[in-house]
Amino acid sequence: MRRGAIALVVALVLVMGVAPVSARNRDREIEKAKGDNLVGIVVSTSTNKTPGGQPYDPLEGVEITLQGTSYKTVTDTLGMFRFKVPAGEYIIVAQKQGIGMATRAVQVKDGPTPAMVNIVLNPGQIQSSPFSPGPGGGGAPLAPGTAYVAFGQKAGPGAPAGHGPAGGYQMSTTQTYRQMILHGGTGDPFGMGGGPIQSPRPGDVNPGDYHTPIQVAPNTLMMLPVDNPGQTGYKELDTQPFWVAFNAAGTRLYVSTAAQSIQVLDTVNSNTLLTSIPTGGIITDLKLTPDGNNILASVLGAQPGVLVIDTRTNAPQRRLPTPPMRNGEAGQPRAVAANREGTRMFVALGTPSAGEVVALDTFTGIPQASLPVGANPTGMELSPDGRFLYVVNSSSGDVSVIDAWGFTELGRVRVGVNPQKAAISPDGSRVFITNKGSDTVTVLNGVTQAPVATVPVGKAPVGVAVSPDGSKTFVGCTGSGSVTVLDAGTGGVLLSTTPLPNSVPWGVAVKP
Repeated sequence: MRRGAIALVVALVLVMGVAPVSARNRDREIEKAKGDNLVGIVVSTSTNKTPGGQPYDPLEGVEITLQGTSYKTVTDTLGMFRFKVPAGEYIIVAQKQGIGMATRAVQVKDGPTPAMVNIVLNPGQIQSSPFSPGPGGGGAPLAPGTAYVAFGQKAGPGAPAGHGPAGGYQMSTTQTYRQMILHGGTGDPFGMGGGPIQSPRPGDVNPGDYHTPIQVAPNTLMMLPVDNPGQTGYKELDTQPFWVAFNAAGTRLYVSTAAQSIQVLDTVNSNTLLTSIPTGGIITDLKLTPDGNNILASVLGAQPGVLVIDTRTNAPQRRLPTPPMRNGEAGQPRAVAANREGTRMFVALGTPSAGEVVALDTFTGIPQASLPVGANPTGMELSPDGRFLYVVNSSSGDVSVIDAWGFTELGRVRVGVNPQKAAISPDGSRVFITNKGSDTVTVLNGVTQAPVATVPVGKAPVGVAVSPDGSKTFVGCTGSGSVTVLDAGTGGVLLSTTPLPNSVPWGVAVKP
């Protein structure tokens, strides 16, 4: 067994605890299955051509594993693999030394029709298409560095109804499987999109039956371990989530919801719901204070303000009202941060045409000072040393850089179109700004505040977070339904997750 495979098994044992017992039970079920009902092909894009005109190279010798079991095989000269398994959901892990690793989720159903999977594995790429490990996300990884992403239901009509064929295909040879998987009825070997393949009962097959890789609830929490994306997990939520924040120990996750509440999840015990805190308004930001004692929630509504939650008791401690803006409009808070000493709270207030930051006394809530910034601020972050406050101004397309000690604006930095949120590396050297309107992330130098890079990501990025070790940046792309992972040092794209078809990613937090 290669070192990578050994590491995968060890990681499963450490993360899941009971994986060896579960694997033995699953293996016994697999032995009972009749016939090959899970077949697939692994290819790499190259210069060869299929009859449909699509380029591919079959990959021989790729190790194929059904995650959570001891079953494995390798692809043949045609890039094919096959298993006999009981009905259920599986994650297929495909890896080959010198090329990389990819995962694909598959659902096997009872009946004569096999589940068919195609995997594109290119050098240097890590690809992921996982599914929920089970109700409640009990199998989700909990290691530090795991990104937790809040996915909320996409607006508008949902995915087409009807998944899974009612009829069966008459297939008996490797070539037949191969042609079915590669062509999908359209000559598209990689997307497997399009109409049904020739069938004895054409009306029994629905387009899309074989290429919806992830079936999870529209309102769900994704847990993404970027170094091992095949172990990605999902936790179904009972309401639409938006912003997320951890406590200092990483044992509690605070999730703001469309139900005007903050749910507190136990990340040690399968993300169990511990309590739900009513907020009386829409939450626009969640932030852990530098001392780790409180979660701050900026709340829009009839009584706008900042809700302070004690992280030791998970109970509201106090609510600080925000003052009216300088133009006389209500001070609706858009983002919040606290200084390192715990004595001052910064709250961004805004409208589509104006913006300001007000400094409040943390204990009394009395306004101490206010400062104009760009129009419609939507995000704000304080540098780790407490010196610089970065305010993301959505309507004016810039970032206000404020000296938090003297409470003066040092300048404004132009970024992309419709910027949304910010995240700062632990050492303060890099600041990442999501630009929803230009599908990019702007990277600022944390010392000079000058832009150093503009990185294309998925569509309409909003949420962003940096890993505790400063090596990776996670970006939630609302228009793509996916998460892009960047190398925080170089800005290079490390991973883009498979889109969730019915969900939009909002807040991102990385487990400390």
